[in-house]
Amino acid sequence: MKIVLAVARIFLGLFLLANGLNFWFHWLPITPPDSEAATRLMDGLVFSGLFGVVKYVEVLSGVLLLANRFVPLSLALMLPLSVVIGYVDFVLIGTREASTFALLLLVPQALLMVANLRSYLPLLAMRGPEGIPSIAEIRAAITG
Repeated sequence: MKIVLAVARIFLGLFLLANGLNFWFHWLPITPPDSEAATRLMDGLVFSGLFGVVKYVEVLSGVLLLANRFVPLSLALMLPLSVVIGYVDFVLIGTREASTFALLLLVPQALLMVANLRSYLPLLAMRGPEGIPSIAEIRAAITG
């Protein structure tokens, strides 16, 4: 299993790094989507400058995965982007090529996130750590 996780981590790191750097270096062909909704979404992301932020996150996550450093953080940073990319590729575009691209991103990410589940479990705690006041306690202290 360790070999499968290492291969998934390296593959995902290379995948993210290549796609992120492609924004600036254009070595992979980028075909505009056939879907009007996907095109409008992409145009909005590019026009707002948010697409560049997405590409910085992809590059950072790819480098972290390849270096095997902060892997749970890297995967968590990519999660919202991966959800949007999956939605665009599966729902808005819906072609075989787009779906394959989404699977190449989502499958290794899901596998690695499950393998790092212990890192995410504290995020699911119902309450914060002891000693940190709740909003009700802060409000009561302010109003006296």
